[in-house]
Amino acid sequence: MKDIPELPEEKLTKEQTKRKQQLLKHPVKQMSIEDNGDLTKLIDNFSKASFQARKIGEAAKLYYSEIKSGKTIIWSLAGSIFSAGLRQMVIDSINSNLVDALVCTGALFEQDMLEALGHKHYICDPKQDDSELQELHIDRVYDHVLDEMALKQVDLTFKRIAMEMEAGNYSSREFMEYCGKWLRNKNQTKTSVMQAAYEKKIPIFIPAINDCSIGIGIAMSQQEQDYMMTIDSIKDLKEIAFMKKKAGDTGIVVVGGGVPKNYSQDAIIMAEMLGYDVNKHKFGIQISTSDERDGGLSGSTLKEAISWGKNDKSMKEVMVWGEATVYFSLIINYIYYKMKSKQRKFKTLNKYFKSK
Repeated sequence: MKDIPELPEEKLTKEQTKRKQQLLKHPVKQMSIEDNGDLTKLIDNFSKASFQARKIGEAAKLYYSEIKSGKTIIWSLAGSIFSAGLRQMVIDSINSNLVDALVCTGALFEQDMLEALGHKHYICDPKQDDSELQELHIDRVYDHVLDEMALKQVDLTFKRIAMEMEAGNYSSREFMEYCGKWLRNKNQTKTSVMQAAYEKKIPIFIPAINDCSIGIGIAMSQQEQDYMMTIDSIKDLKEIAFMKKKAGDTGIVVVGGGVPKNYSQDAIIMAEMLGYDVNKHKFGIQISTSDERDGGLSGSTLKEAISWGKNDKSMKEVMVWGEATVYFSLIINYIYYKMKSKQRKFKTLNKYFKSK
């Protein structure tokens, strides 16, 4: 494809090439929401059952109630959910107006770009010999793998994007908006989360953007030119605080935890400290397998954040203990079909920013 960096070359024997082809044979299926059919009756029944089935049902009903009421929906996403098969569901959700802002790990957009460039993630045995994988330039994420040469092409693509930008300080949101525009303008036949978000004017914040291919690509771009663009993390903070001011009443849907979870909640404190009069988050849903008892951020409850002044005292919240590829998929399915006949207005939060 024009303007896409070439796939880096690798030196493998014929036997290694054949073995690599065997391992990269069965792609992970990227599930669209409609592939799975309407599961709303099942999830309604879940809400009348017990254990985590009830929690899934309660979370889905809370999401539906709050999105109908006009609240701004912020997704906080961590973990390898795009490579695991949920990438297309997120694209479908953006295009169906089920989410208004994304706060994510950078790794998700390594995965998004990799597939946008026409590559795949592949199913593997978790007991696969990792020493062999290293020799074959294959990277493993538990039970699926990717070609390291494809990932290096991702690094080079982010480098090329950075080198095309005017010199200056950019927030992660500005950089991701530019990436979405870049992908659309390259006449890509593949869609992506970045491109869908750009087209719907949905901001993407990546608070730890250095810790991924994007950071690597930007660092490489800075080594090759006197003028440069760079990421300004404080500008990022100011932008998410400003977004909270413009967004009105908000709720958060947290998948996993880590920095994105803290950042999406901490937007309230940031906004207040910068002098904005904002409401605290009114509702929250968290899907996690982490335990709150070790004091770690990923397992901390949404109620705990009330003490920090991040969430409203009367916040409606549901904590779902479970693995996101299952539980988040079910909740998205429920909202998609319940909202299918509704005409929710796109909030287009990116319109509030002056992008370069």
